[in-house]
Amino acid sequence: MEENNLFRDRIHRRNADLGDNWWPFVENINEILARLTEIENIINDLDNKIGESFGLGKSITKALHKLGFYDKEYKLNWSMVKTMAHIIEQAEIEVKENERRREKDGDSTSGTV
Repeated sequence: MEENNLFRDRIHRRNADLGDNWWPFVENINEILARLTEIENIINDLDNKIGESFGLGKSITKALHKLGFYDKEYKLNWSMVKTMAHIIEQAEIEVKENERRREKDGDSTSGTV
């Protein structure tokens, strides 16, 4: 989409030449309608993105509530937050240990064929 200033200048130049020939005026109207259609499409895309974001936020909130992170008044349940933090830390440790085992197993089997 061209800049507003350039679009406006082109419309003004065409309007300055109006006399008996109304074709430039018709072209101006057609271009304005086309530009409004482009703007409408952009607004619809933004509306869809906002709706998707809102839905995602709502889903996350429901999931956190089901997991026990929030109570009915949407106050954080800190004991659950601490429990989940501990679970995540343990999972990270387990993943690192598994990676080390794989590397160790890969090194010991690489020499034998």
